[in-house]
Amino acid sequence: MSEQQKTVALEAELDALRREVQRLRARNAELEADRGLPGRLVDALPSLVYVLDLEERRYVYWNRELAELAGAGIGAAAGPLRGDGLSSMFHPDDIGRIEGYRARVAASESGEQATVEYRARGRDGGFRWFLERGVALGRDPEGSGRRMLGSAHDITAHKHTEQMLERSESLLHAFLEYTPSMMVAVDVEGRLLLVNREIESYYGMSREELLGKVVYDLLPPAASASIRKANDEIAAAGQPGASEHVLVYPDGPRNYLSTKFPIRDAEGKLYAVGTVSVDISRTKQAEAERAEMQRRLIEMQQATIQELITPLLPLARGVVAMPIVGTVDPARAEQILTTLLEGIAARKARIAILDITGVKGVDAHVAQSLVGAARAAGLLGTRVVLTGIKPQIAQTLTMTGADLSGIVTKGTLESGIAYALRARRRS
Repeated sequence: MSEQQKTVALEAELDALRREVQRLRARNAELEADRGLPGRLVDALPSLVYVLDLEERRYVYWNRELAELAGAGIGAAAGPLRGDGLSSMFHPDDIGRIEGYRARVAASESGEQATVEYRARGRDGGFRWFLERGVALGRDPEGSGRRMLGSAHDITAHKHTEQMLERSESLLHAFLEYTPSMMVAVDVEGRLLLVNREIESYYGMSREELLGKVVYDLLPPAASASIRKANDEIAAAGQPGASEHVLVYPDGPRNYLSTKFPIRDAEGKLYAVGTVSVDISRTKQAEAERAEMQRRLIEMQQATIQELITPLLPLARGVVAMPIVGTVDPARAEQILTTLLEGIAARKARIAILDITGVKGVDAHVAQSLVGAARAAGLLGTRVVLTGIKPQIAQTLTMTGADLSGIVTKGTLESGIAYALRARRRS
């Protein structure tokens, strides 16, 4: 082989070596990129991730999220992430809980998981809740201390929701236990979903015994039909409403005013009817008593008014007068007759004056009633003097053929009184 041919062969071999070097460099770069991928992925996680040497109690690794939260720079091994494995960012009251959790991990088999909840300072300086899961990793390849992998994520929002739910449950429990009203919820079939202490007391059963039972089977037929009808109406209308029901107790029936309302699930579908029932028995009784008192008061007022509009006035011994004013209808004519006869009997009157000066007018029926009153008084031995007869009243009496025989008529009350006093002296 000539020198020229040797040179060409060497150059070709050199080019092949260069290409192989480039290929190996590219592959090495790929391997370097692949080796850094897990770290980049962990740094991209929103969770806090770390590796802790359990024997030396020092952090071997922490991701970007934990470093930023703790205030340490990337790759820094000092700062808030202390050598004892307890960061100053943890809430002091939770240190013992964290120590116990790490002790459980240290005592567990590799791959066995443990959990803990604790508070740590957030970026705003306030404490936030975290849920951490940890597993034991065993020893590193060189045989140094046993390690654990911890991963924690922020559960502050969940904790807040949980606390709100606990508070709501506490409030509901307080209302159920201490309200004097009956509180109950039934599904569309009438099965009891919720009861309070008042319901337990009424049925004489515990909450555990009541829940799931059909309420309509526990009630007397009348109350069962009434409550079922009201619940069905609320379920059909999908709107709250009120109704009254009667429940029977050993000491007698009680009236309840029930406010009923539909209860829907998260999708808006009605699945239950809630009821709050207030005992209104005392109110109903008070209303009845008030109505009775009002009735009696009205009767007393009417009696007083009747006495005022049909007074019987004693003028002298044995002489009474009844001035009649206003309109005389049949009811009042009856009252006049009653008052006149009772007064005559009570006062043993021998002469009674009926003065109709103030009467606006009488019809045929009333005219006959007045004449009848006079004649009735005559049956008791009392002479009746009718005074104040106006022309139109006289015409009415004449047209109706009223028999005034035995009745003394005078034009004015004054002349009637004078006549009565003279007659009294002569008798």
